[in-house]
Amino acid sequence: MTDVFGSPWLAYALLVIVTAGARLRCGSWFAPAAFVGLIWSFFAGISLLVVDYPVPARGEWMLVLLVVAIQLGALAAHEIQPESKPVDVSDIPASLDSLIAPCRRYGVFCAAIAFVGCIYFLFTSLREFDLPFNWLGVLEVGARWTLLRYDDALEPWSVRLLVMWLHPAGLLGGILFACAHARRDRIIGVATLLPSIGYAVLTGTRAAILSGFTCWIGGFVATSCLRNRRMVWFSMKRLPLWLLAGASAVGMFGAIDAVRDTRWNTVVFALQEQKLVNYMFGSPVAFADWYAHADLTEAQWGARTFAGEFDLLHLKTRILGTYSEKSNVVGTESTNVYTLFRGLIEDFTPVGALLVGACVGGFAGWSYRMRLRRIYRGLFWLSMFYSYFLFSPLVSFFTFNGALLAWVVAWFIIRNPQPRKLMLRAPAFHGGEAPAL
Repeated sequence: MTDVFGSPWLAYALLVIVTAGARLRCGSWFAPAAFVGLIWSFFAGISLLVVDYPVPARGEWMLVLLVVAIQLGALAAHEIQPESKPVDVSDIPASLDSLIAPCRRYGVFCAAIAFVGCIYFLFTSLREFDLPFNWLGVLEVGARWTLLRYDDALEPWSVRLLVMWLHPAGLLGGILFACAHARRDRIIGVATLLPSIGYAVLTGTRAAILSGFTCWIGGFVATSCLRNRRMVWFSMKRLPLWLLAGASAVGMFGAIDAVRDTRWNTVVFALQEQKLVNYMFGSPVAFADWYAHADLTEAQWGARTFAGEFDLLHLKTRILGTYSEKSNVVGTESTNVYTLFRGLIEDFTPVGALLVGACVGGFAGWSYRMRLRRIYRGLFWLSMFYSYFLFSPLVSFFTFNGALLAWVVAWFIIRNPQPRKLMLRAPAFHGGEAPAL
C-alpha cells in the first residue's frame, strides 16, 4: 500500500479524475476548475514521461494538491453561485462589439510604444557592441545580451519602461481578435504581438515572447468564453490548428535558442531535443524534486509571487532568473524554473499556499458564473485568471511588472469602452419668441 501511495502516477491520476469531474460538472473547459486541471494535466503528465530519474512522490503529491485546491475552490463557487443570466441576450454581442474600437486604438498605441523601445534598444546595443547594422548584427545583439544577463546585467531602465507596454498591447490584441468581424481588425490583433517577438530576438529571452503571447491568449480566451458559451476546443476540425500551434511553439523555441547561441559571423540553427523537452516540461518535476528536499524557513509574504512589484517598491530585490539554484531534469540539462507553486509555498507556507489557491479558485469560479451579467468585469478578471495559469508551469506571471500594467490599462478601457459625448441641451421651447442662440 505504501508503494502505491508513494507513486507520483497515483497523484497524477487524482488530478486527471478531478479535472474530468470538473469538466462534466461545469460543462465547459472555459470553467476555471476545468481550465486549471487541463493545463496541469497536460504539463504534469508529459513531465513524468520525459524525466530521466524517479520523481519524488512527496513533491508530486504537493503539486497535485495545490492544483486540486484551486479546482475545489472554483467548484465550490460554481455550486454556491447560480449562473447569471443576461438581461437581454443581445447585450453580450453589443457589449463586446463596443470594445473593438478602443482595443484597436489603444492596442496599436501600446504596441507602438513597445516597438519604439525595441528600435531604441537595437540601435543603442549596436553602438555599444560596435556591431554592423545588418541581420547578422541584429542576431548578435541577442547573443551578447544573453551573456551579459549571466553576469546579472539588465537592459537600461529607459528601454524597459518602453518595452513593458508589449503586455497591454498583447492583452488588447487578443480581445480585439476575438471581438473582430473585419479582417483588418484581426490582422491588427495579431500584429500587436510583433513587439514581443522583436524584443525576444534582441534579448535572447523566451520570457519576452511567452509573456506577450500569454496576455494575448488570456484576452482571446476570456472574450471567446463570453461570446461563444459552447465553443468546442477539441475536434477534428480544429486538429490542424493545434498542430500548427505546436509546430509554431517548437519553431519559436528553436529560433530563440539559435539567437542565444549564435555569433554574427557564424549562425548555427541547431534544435536540441533535450533543451526543448527540459524547457517546456521540466518545471513540474523540478518543483517536485525541490519540495521533497526543501528546507522551508520563514514566509516571504508575496515577495516571490509579486517579485517585480516588490523590487519596484524597493521592498525586496528581485533575483535575475528568480532562483539561482538549478535542478537536473532531462539528460545533462538543468533548470531553475520551478513553477508558480514554489513561490506560493515560499510566500505563504504549504498550508497557506493551499488556502490561497482555494480562495483564488473560488473568486475565479464566482467571476465565471457572473460573467454574463457583468460582462466587462467578467472579461477583466477571467482574462487575468487564464493568463496567470497559462504561465503557471513556469513562474508567477506577476514577477513581470508589465503583466500588471496590462490589466491596469485594460481596467480603464474595459470599464468604459464608449467615450462619453458632451451634449449641450437647449431649453425647451414653449411657444412665443424663440430663445436666442
